Amino acid sequence: MIRKISNIIYISVLAVVLFACGDDSTIEEQGSGTITARVMASNAYPALEEKVVLKVALNDGQDIQSVVWTMEGQTLGEEPELEYTFTKEGSYNISVRVTDKTGNVAAALQKLQVSGKSLRYALQHFDPAKVWIMGHRGNSSNPNIPENSIAGIESCIELGGVVDIVEVDPRMTKDGVIVLMHDETIDRTTTGKGKVKDLTYEQLQSYRLKLADGTVTNHTVPSLYDALVAGRGKIFFDLDFLNKVSPKELYDVVKSCGMLDRVFFYTSNNRDVLLNILDYSPAPIPYPQCENEEHADFLSQQPGVMFAQISLSKTLNGGLSTAISSKGLFVSTNMLDMNGYTYDTQMTQGNYTGVDLILSKGINLIQTDHPQLLDAYLKQRGKR
Repeated sequence: MIRKISNIIYISVLAVVLFACGDDSTIEEQGSGTITARVMASNAYPALEEKVVLKVALNDGQDIQSVVWTMEGQTLGEEPELEYTFTKEGSYNISVRVTDKTGNVAAALQKLQVSGKSLRYALQHFDPAKVWIMGHRGNSSNPNIPENSIAGIESCIELGGVVDIVEVDPRMTKDGVIVLMHDETIDRTTTGKGKVKDLTYEQLQSYRLKLADGTVTNHTVPSLYDALVAGRGKIFFDLDFLNKVSPKELYDVVKSCGMLDRVFFYTSNNRDVLLNILDYSPAPIPYPQCENEEHADFLSQQPGVMFAQISLSKTLNGGLSTAISSKGLFVSTNMLDMNGYTYDTQMTQGNYTGVDLILSKGINLIQTDHPQLLDAYLKQRGKR
């Protein structure tokens, strides 16, 4: 679109945004000769305290003479690449004015929507005296909401800080859409039958999610993208993706909706996958499982690893949690009813002996199916 304002011709085009999706625009200004500026943002939807990288370049490879970045009348920098972190939520317009070697000028505008906390920043400032809560499969304890649903994620958010992280299970459909589904098949949790990998996303939408007791709901199988956008700026995610989705396919979806700084990539005890995702740029936040003290030493040497999960049996037996903490890492476990343990169910009966045992091991994050009960008890213990 070309429009004339004050005898200067402006040409509006769509900005090129790397690593993020967004409704962004570039404005190019015609000087003594026409040039075009292109803005690239590491994320159009950053979290508070997340480092945002903005770059500007001239099309056709023209050399840049000078650059001025401004926001709300304030000069931010004068280099082609700008790093900036936001400390207040809101919508921001960042302008850049570029001059080439011959004096031609171009102006570009990058729009950013800032909301919610940065997971990386929160981990860097984590209080080891406190305990975070992870809602298993997006579970808020509401028996009327199915697992791995957007309604489940929203119900966790509505609890107002009770759930710090929602754990969900990405899985790939036949036509390449990543959806949320724990099982290999949809038989248990939907009105349909078959393997997720053999069904298209459209086919999945024809079925309805079921509750744990088999009751049919009006909810449908969500895409990972829609689930992440529903929680963006409101809650953190843990993606349990191994043997369900390839790391790169998962990474691309998370990156596309601006969630790299709000998501754990659960790599279990797979060292190759961990090292692989740490090579991505920008790197996601890994969340590995630790098997022994040697493994703890290995994990402590990997950049970006701040939390390590251990099984409940290893939490209670031996000193692995202490070994991990001594390496400067935080420790998590789950208290789900599995492998002979029933601490989660015991909690619903008013028995918090299992929680006390877990806390005695210095655990910093607990996964549960009953976050409200756990939150209330942890508050009594001064852990929230």
